[in-house]
Amino acid sequence: MRRELESLGLRVLAVRLGAATVAGQAQELDWVRIQAALAAAGFALLENPQHVLAAQVKKLVNELLRRPGTLRHHDFISTLAQELGVNARQLHRLFARLPGHESLLSYVTHQRLAYAQELLGASPLGIGRLARLLGYGSLAHFSGQFRRFAQCAPSAYRQQLLSTAKAAALDAELLNSASGRANNAKPGS
Repeated sequence: MRRELESLGLRVLAVRLGAATVAGQAQELDWVRIQAALAAAGFALLENPQHVLAAQVKKLVNELLRRPGTLRHHDFISTLAQELGVNARQLHRLFARLPGHESLLSYVTHQRLAYAQELLGASPLGIGRLARLLGYGSLAHFSGQFRRFAQCAPSAYRQQLLSTAKAAALDAELLNSASGRANNAKPGS
């Protein structure tokens, strides 16, 4: 394994029980090339467990938010932990150790509100119904969190989206009619 890694220009610090420690900035490494070279030699690249956990949490949060049926706001973290096979306290602690991450509760809330923005633009459901769909117990709680997140009320956000969509449709219509007139004009007349 040492030879394969050194052939890629990596400085190998140690190799023990099939695990190698290399020197260098992770951002500067060509991970695809490293993974291919290791696979060709019969080895596998194991990712950092913290990065794996972060990816699993992010993927599962998005899946849980989009699952049919209401998942109450206060049940979300325990359901997330259960799906990951850890208890909620462990999950909070593990997530807090991830570099550059906010708290788990803050992350979940931001993802829930980002999904609310998607739904406000794509769904004809009323705002109260959307709040219940997102697991909020009250419209007031949802509206307050949404205001802090988006700096406007959910209804104002939806109205802005509708206005923007109407303006874009009008612009497209004007552009189409102008290009149609230009195509119908006879040359030399």
